[in-house]
Amino acid sequence: MCERIVVYSFEEIYRAYLECRQNKRNSLNVLKFELHLIDNLWEIYESVNSFNYTPRRYIYFLTFSPKLREVFASDFRDRVVHHLLVRDLEPLFEPLFIYDSYSCRKNRGIHLAIERLRRFVQNRLYPYYLQLDIKSFFLSINKNILFEQIRRVTHSRGQNKIQRILYLSNKIVFDDPTSHYVFKGKKEGIKRLPPHKTLFNMPKNQGLPIGNLTSQFFANVYMNDFDNFIKRELKVKYYMRYVDDMVLLGRTAEELRASMSQIEHYLYIRLKLLLRADYSLSSTKNGIDFLGYVVRPTHTLVRQRVVNNFKYKKAQFIDSCFEDGTCSYEDAMRFKEMNASFYGHIKHADSFRLMQKYEIKNWISEEKR
Repeated sequence: MCERIVVYSFEEIYRAYLECRQNKRNSLNVLKFELHLIDNLWEIYESVNSFNYTPRRYIYFLTFSPKLREVFASDFRDRVVHHLLVRDLEPLFEPLFIYDSYSCRKNRGIHLAIERLRRFVQNRLYPYYLQLDIKSFFLSINKNILFEQIRRVTHSRGQNKIQRILYLSNKIVFDDPTSHYVFKGKKEGIKRLPPHKTLFNMPKNQGLPIGNLTSQFFANVYMNDFDNFIKRELKVKYYMRYVDDMVLLGRTAEELRASMSQIEHYLYIRLKLLLRADYSLSSTKNGIDFLGYVVRPTHTLVRQRVVNNFKYKKAQFIDSCFEDGTCSYEDAMRFKEMNASFYGHIKHADSFRLMQKYEIKNWISEEKR
């Protein structure tokens, strides 16, 4: 008996579009897509269901803050397809993920990760921590290994959606952004990119574009077996991961060194990944610098670099306003958003004095009146 192939309904594609446009309603790409909304959604419907979908060209540009990095941005139409695929993959993989893996998971963001870490370090029986991250993580992901992980789980749990999931996964995982893109911005920064920090120097079966929803979700898929190795095989009680940034707590420094040796071996043999050389192994009393915070057993502070970035951007705004004596509405809105973002970050730390110093709380309160 032949297995029934379940196609994507127009409603599923419309829901993926609604998710994709959240917080982006005023962007040029979204507005252009919505000018011919029904036609564009119908084109997606026909291409994915006829197994004739091909990703369009990327927009390639460089970001300079907080550090120099290349970005391949997908066309909005392709981002709708990314949401479509992730909506299929989430219910298959979510039950397999460990509790303490964060990023690109519902209700599993930075602030929950920090709250969990605060609880971890309050256990005095685990006074040491090991912090690791992976060298050029997204650019080092092996596409063959990733697709096999997706294929294995989809075949065991995907039921009658197997064919459509594997088709889109194959199209997105093995797409090569360096073969179809248009460059935007200043080209001077390209020469400053280290050779190991660009997709142009990676083998064709290696590396995912930074920023895509699928790349973020695939990161959790790629690291899931490793997460379970840490918890089930190494028996690490206190472990968490945010993308490629990992923290382990241990009773002794020697115990954590032994774990690190096994971690290095697993990552290289099974996932073709390397750890960065600048790991941290220290007492939790010295503070764990993680996700923009410094977490100690007694209190949590905002990372100094976050504060310095806010001070710099605030000074830039003030200088630009006083330069010609004018301040546009758009400038004021950007400044308001910057303040709100900073307040949203520091309120999760023990930051009463910091709020007083920069009058953040008062400024936000005045805006809400």
